[in-house]
Amino acid sequence: MKRTLEDHLFGEAFARQLRPYYDRAIAAGESEDSFAQRLGVRRGGLQSYLRKRATPSLRTLVFAYREFGLVVPYGGTDTGPIVSRKGRKRTRVSEVQMRLPLTIEAPEGEINLVIKKKSAQRYRLQVSIKKLV
Repeated sequence: MKRTLEDHLFGEAFARQLRPYYDRAIAAGESEDSFAQRLGVRRGGLQSYLRKRATPSLRTLVFAYREFGLVVPYGGTDTGPIVSRKGRKRTRVSEVQMRLPLTIEAPEGEINLVIKKKSAQRYRLQVSIKKLV
């Protein structure tokens, strides 16, 4: 499909917003390959974006949002809600955080625990403590 004027302007805006993050990463010693991986592309694709020769895919936009908080409007339309999942920046949760030891004690009381699955990666822990008289 041929690139439209809006596609071209979108690619330029993406490159403008991405460039400072790229420059800082390279100055800090990160490799181009590593930076490209953070966007889910290869080094050649990254260079195409930075040189304003390509329009980023939705996948690349999502990675750019997750990594750097980049939101680039397309043709006057805010893309933030599309890539941000309800407009919020996703935070990463490492596996280490999921393996915390947990002890709940209620001397002279009764504890009820309920774990509810909210989604594939989210759970809700409900704790109620009833003091025995």
